[in-house]
Amino acid sequence: MKKKTEDLINEIVTGRDISLYIDSNQEEFLDIPLQEHLQGLLRQKKMRVSQAVERACKGEYVYQVFRGVKRPGRDVILCIALALGLDLKETGMLLRIARMPSLDARDRRDSILIFAVSRGLTVPDTNDILYELGESCL
Repeated sequence: MKKKTEDLINEIVTGRDISLYIDSNQEEFLDIPLQEHLQGLLRQKKMRVSQAVERACKGEYVYQVFRGVKRPGRDVILCIALALGLDLKETGMLLRIARMPSLDARDRRDSILIFAVSRGLTVPDTNDILYELGESCL
């Protein structure tokens, strides 16, 4: 990814041929399989799958996500992000690759999740805050 999103949008809006845009911007697309991206994050964070699974607090299901057997929901992706200790930028990229909505500071629950990610909180600690503030837990 070399171009800014707003530049890509401008190319789409001002262009006459979507096929030309697609052909000339292949390297900009996020066509990375989720399990491949997760394996890369494990290597980057120097973690084993078992550590991520334990920290995500979602049991066997997370193993299946890492193997590409299960397609997780947004909350599971966020649990994995917290388990891996991802920062906000990394979490945003993980959500994009998983084809999930990004965290939105104008959403009450997402604001709490942004707080948790930015401080490197654990899944249980994040769930405690969500519960205390009347939001659904991960």
